[in-house]
Amino acid sequence: MEVNDRISMVAVFIDKHIKEELTILQLSAWAGYSPGYFTRCFKQKFGISPMEYVKQRKLLTAAKEIANGRRILDAAMDYGWETHSGFTKSFTSVFGYSPVLLRAFYVRDASVKGDRQIMETYIKTTQVYKEPQELWQILCHTLKENKTEYDNEKLNKIYELAKTLHQGEKRKSGEEYITHPLNVAIILADMGADENTVSAGLLHDVWREEYKEKIVQEAGSAISEILLSYEEFEHTHESPDDRGVLVALSDRLHNMRTIEFVDPATWKTRAEDTLRLFSPIASKCADFRLRSELDELSIKFL
Repeated sequence: MEVNDRISMVAVFIDKHIKEELTILQLSAWAGYSPGYFTRCFKQKFGISPMEYVKQRKLLTAAKEIANGRRILDAAMDYGWETHSGFTKSFTSVFGYSPVLLRAFYVRDASVKGDRQIMETYIKTTQVYKEPQELWQILCHTLKENKTEYDNEKLNKIYELAKTLHQGEKRKSGEEYITHPLNVAIILADMGADENTVSAGLLHDVWREEYKEKIVQEAGSAISEILLSYEEFEHTHESPDDRGVLVALSDRLHNMRTIEFVDPATWKTRAEDTLRLFSPIASKCADFRLRSELDELSIKFL
């Protein structure tokens, strides 16, 4: 059998065993070649290394399932990824867009058919007047539920910093102000944001001139960069970093969920602003659930 035919058979073998853990030693042995010779021959035929080919085939097969309604995390775990964020990074690096977009198309179609409740199209929400510690537990549970990699000690340090800087502040509802950034962080976690973005959500309302230096020192440059992006978006409604935009959108969503505590005279203006500016942006860089709820809340208060 010619080398090209044998390599083609390996490609068929990969597709048949796509959910299994495949290694270069296993594939080269099956082909009957040494790993080095097999890799050269495979790359000559397909233009990429065998393991890169395996990764792309896994991602493509998972993409088909997500487009047909499968949860992103379930598909990711089936094809060898342990976390939502890890799968999203791999998917985006190969295809140039997030798997959330595929899910959004499916949810959109389900919404048109009236199946929105069945398709889990609402972002996690919490009851008003929950204690900060309860919300903290919900945040940690959401991160674990989505298998998002995070350092509990580091995240708790960020939470304590936010709580300290918000000390004595109250929301219009009478709740401690820290409940708002906690809810923003929960929304971000439910959408699959990484630890640094969730941390930025906890700190977004204390990113002020008097606290910036302290936040940079205690939270670090990675989180501070996201907060700078968030600040830029708040001022210009544009930002090159989608993570800062996502924080702003999550902030707006929680504010819209609790808009009844604000002066009714501002409801119409805020709802119009949300429909005009935030909803279109949400459909471009976040998931469909966020756009859908922003629209529903805006229409309700218009």
